Amino acid sequence: MRAGLRTHVIQPPAAQYDSRFTGALSTAPGQPVIGEPLGIRGRLELDGPAPAEPVRVSAVRHDANGDRRLAAVEADADGSFTVLDVPSLVGEATYTVSFTGDVTHRPAEDITLSAKAPTAITLTAPAEAVRSQGLTITGRLTGQGRALPTGIAVTVQRTDKKGTGRLTSAPVAPDGTFEEVGL
Repeated sequence: MRAGLRTHVIQPPAAQYDSRFTGALSTAPGQPVIGEPLGIRGRLELDGPAPAEPVRVSAVRHDANGDRRLAAVEADADGSFTVLDVPSLVGEATYTVSFTGDVTHRPAEDITLSAKAPTAITLTAPAEAVRSQGLTITGRLTGQGRALPTGIAVTVQRTDKKGTGRLTSAPVAPDGTFEEVGL
């Protein structure tokens, strides 16, 4: 007669302690600079015993190009962490930082931060225009730090007696200049 073998799977205990991000996220430097490293700093607090493995925090950047997952980082013993990124676009980016929990700790509620690399725009246009003669608007878009990335476009909006309308988009040259011709 054969002896029967039995397999018994032991489940790890359910997470029983809370976790949370404390305080607001911050950036270093204070404002993002296109093409230069940016640190997103924060602090994660864990209730209960310290975990056996290092705690990892992950982040996702959402900007005009969509979502980009950033490299996960280990939190220090006091819960502080710095996620690194190199912004490559003009405009606003939103960073969402997450802790998915571990064997002992429940996931923390995500925390977000919006950051924008400072830009400036200057326009040159006539004070008045005649609809049948057209209108040319020139300008320059500048950002802090390295040269603006390729593929940027600006849109000029017109306002007249009939209302507001959008003119066509104008590509921005590598030196930041652009020209918009409207009717």
